[in-house]
Amino acid sequence: MARAAINIVGETGAKFDLTSLGGTDVDSYRSGVGVYCVTGTLGMVPFPPLDQGWGYSLHPSEDTAKVDIAFAEGLLTVTVTMDGEPYDLKTMITLHIMVP
Repeated sequence: MARAAINIVGETGAKFDLTSLGGTDVDSYRSGVGVYCVTGTLGMVPFPPLDQGWGYSLHPSEDTAKVDIAFAEGLLTVTVTMDGEPYDLKTMITLHIMVP
């Protein structure tokens, strides 16, 4: 396993960039308002004390958005809300993920 960082464009859910020393067969898409799906990962890098994961980062203009991340059956699902409503990011989100 290796770590990677992926940038996902909020408007489309498309993979903008992937930085990885491991697997690079990672893709992303938007499945609905504020819902982004990522394939080809092994989930998020765990937070300390298990590992040194940092989770995700948002552009400062959207730092009040709430982000929930779930990983099940090989699919990483990122759900974004703002003021309790589904919210499509105007910029990007960066995720710290595990890859093969």
